[in-house]
Amino acid sequence: MVGVAYRGGIGLEDIEVDFELEPVERAGGIGFGVREKVTLKGNISEAERVRLQRASRYCPVGQALTRGSMLIEDEVQWRSGEVTAIPSTSDNLPVPNGTLTAIRPGTIHASYLLDTKECDGEGKMEHEGEAKVYIVTENATHTSRWTILAGHSSPGLVPPPFPTAQAAWAASTATTLSSLLPLGDDHDARDLQVEVGLSMTGGRDLAQGSAAEGRVVHRNAIRRLIVPGNPRSMPVEAVQSALAQDPITNAYRDGGILLDEQVVVG
Repeated sequence: MVGVAYRGGIGLEDIEVDFELEPVERAGGIGFGVREKVTLKGNISEAERVRLQRASRYCPVGQALTRGSMLIEDEVQWRSGEVTAIPSTSDNLPVPNGTLTAIRPGTIHASYLLDTKECDGEGKMEHEGEAKVYIVTENATHTSRWTILAGHSSPGLVPPPFPTAQAAWAASTATTLSSLLPLGDDHDARDLQVEVGLSMTGGRDLAQGSAAEGRVVHRNAIRRLIVPGNPRSMPVEAVQSALAQDPITNAYRDGGILLDEQVVVG
């Protein structure tokens, strides 16, 4: 949104974002929903507020989670060496061998770090800057808290938001597979791996341009799952059945996680 505001000459001075994460019952397994509030600060007209609200809906991460912009191809590689594509259909799959831990409610607060904005010698913005993100969730026995940095900055400082989201997708996939596949008692954690490859053509200009216009940009993703055994001891249908339960995968394919949205000037 900072980049879209700059490109459009909108007087955005600061921004804060708050999410409330809720567990949601979804067909095929557990899921989650998000209530979003974006607070804009500056001399912003109603038309400009609407434009920035559209940009928040069509940023790369927002598109991926709410508008089905990810085109996913899955393949499985067994430790025995065989590789095959995983069908996209989900009819007549076996019941998974286990259950997933329920998603816990939580809150996320992101503050824009204005001083991290980078400009060239002529004052033109080169990097929009970073955000500090506070994450709080209630676990079974205690409250957990994390603080992370993410954003658009010079290479090597902090990870951009979209790759960070894909890392979360890979982690979610690995957790789902380790919970639902019949791995056996002698399973070594290194026997199970998830690799995600993305097509990121267009870069920042495409992302900001499509966000400003409210246009979906489809991105291809190849996800390779490396699993123990061979196609007989670990059938592809078992892997496919486990993937069908993964909450982030389902959010990418079905969207619908946004339960409520507010974009206000305050």
